[in-house]
Amino acid sequence: MPISYEQVISVIDDFSELERKESTKNRVSYFYPGSPIRKKCVIQELYLTGNGYLFVGYLNEYHEKMDNNRLINIKSLTQDEFRTELRKVIQSFHETSIA
Repeated sequence: MPISYEQVISVIDDFSELERKESTKNRVSYFYPGSPIRKKCVIQELYLTGNGYLFVGYLNEYHEKMDNNRLINIKSLTQDEFRTELRKVIQSFHETSIA
């Protein structure tokens, strides 16, 4: 079953290091201000339907699934998958900084 907006927010709330920024048309994005690299945006265009995009550009397992902006659709994930992938994305920022 696809993840709902409430489930997405519930997962994001567990990551206190992320900062919410309102966007246009009732969308929000989440940034990682403590990122050791220039890239800070982790979640883009999250909408009330639960649809939004997760940056996976530094995760090798997603190279064939990501779009040209190195994003995947959150709606394609379960709540547990989203939590796991979000944790991996944040960690990938740190791993990229020392590579």
